[in-house]
Amino acid sequence: MHDARGKALKKGDLVLIPAVITELFATEDYCNVSLKSQIGRRPDGENESISAINTGVVIKISGDDC
Repeated sequence: MHDARGKALKKGDLVLIPAVITELFATEDYCNVSLKSQIGRRPDGENESISAINTGVVIKISGDDC
C-alpha cells in the first residue's frame, strides 16, 4: 500500500488528507463538516467524500489567518 506520492504506508503512520469543506453542520453541542478530497483515488481518479467529521480534529491550512 502506498500514499499519493508513492511512499509505503504502514499501521501507525500519521497522514494528512488534502480536502475542501463542502458543508458545515453546527449545533449547540458540536460542529461537524463534510469534506471532499482534492487528490483523486486510484484507479479512477474520482474524489472521495467524507461526512460528519468533528471540526475539533481538523487543521485549517488556507486563508489569511494561517
